[in-house]
Amino acid sequence: MIRMALLIVVVLGLAMLLGPVLANHPGYVMIVVAGVTIEATFVGLILVVFGSLLAWWVLWWLLKRLFHLPQISFSFLRSRKKRRALQAMQQGVLAFARQDWQNAHHLFEIARSEPEWDKARLIMASYSALRAGDVAKANQRAAEMDPEDADSSLLIADLWLAQGDALKAVAVLSPKITLDPKNQPLGRSYLAALQQAGQWKILLEQVPQALKHQWFSKVQWQQYRYQLYPQAISALAQQGLFDEQAAYWQNLSTKERKSVAATLGKVWAKALSGQPEQAEKMLLESLALADLPLAWPVLQQIPLGRSVLQFRKQIQHWLRDHSNNGYLYAMLSYCAAQEGEAEQATSSWQKALQYQPELLAIGSSAKP
Repeated sequence: MIRMALLIVVVLGLAMLLGPVLANHPGYVMIVVAGVTIEATFVGLILVVFGSLLAWWVLWWLLKRLFHLPQISFSFLRSRKKRRALQAMQQGVLAFARQDWQNAHHLFEIARSEPEWDKARLIMASYSALRAGDVAKANQRAAEMDPEDADSSLLIADLWLAQGDALKAVAVLSPKITLDPKNQPLGRSYLAALQQAGQWKILLEQVPQALKHQWFSKVQWQQYRYQLYPQAISALAQQGLFDEQAAYWQNLSTKERKSVAATLGKVWAKALSGQPEQAEKMLLESLALADLPLAWPVLQQIPLGRSVLQFRKQIQHWLRDHSNNGYLYAMLSYCAAQEGEAEQATSSWQKALQYQPELLAIGSSAKP
């Protein structure tokens, strides 16, 4: 709206300046073609041309709306080389979506002559080369990008992560996220790099910034919590470094510190430190039935051993009203496996898959 107002002001200003000049000196134009003479003032000719163009545009707009005519394409004006590059880019994207990495990489190499797609072409060529197993080519294409570009840093970090060198990915992303904390893809990649590098303190320090700048949507954060807190807390506790009075923990909101995901981390830490009874008690006090779908990947890794009697009773209590909940049967399988009841674990796991087939993709440490 502001730009439109400025444009109107500029047009009015030019009209006020040039209007009197053109009114006093309208000019004269004469066109003679095949014995036909057209005479007009310069201002009149401009108005006629402008009016004709406007009339043609209105007519074409009406015809398109009435007869649904297609858009006019000027692709024939492009050189054959550019058309081939653009076509290769389009086909390469489709091949990438189909996970046909070799073909995608080949097509993106052909697309190199289209400068408008240069950045996208380099990124897609690098990723497809990586998926095709050609790490050297992937690094080569990434090196061709502008090193100051955030997307370039993101690509290079992804390549380091794929090659198992998370520390180098952290080194690439740390200065970038400091300069551009609102870059959500950069932020998510930074957290993944810290997690893979095992830099748990720094990872927890980044949580307030991740929430402030919305690196994740609300739904994504609800899921990511269970990947972040349990691993971070249990890992720090094993190293003797987890302290609830430390700044990296106190800077988190009360909601985050008291979340089920954070509690699972403490439960895991107690179980690993030889306190399975206290771990089970904490688990029973915090876990609700609605938490099971997100908590299950973590729960199955917590070694409670034979300290699952009360937990099993709670699950059986939930089963009375929710007999078709596959996650409850998965938890029964876990409890049976913890107590060494292999046959019961197998039977419960089969029931879990019957009601919740997606559990097969998640897997189970309780499965014999």
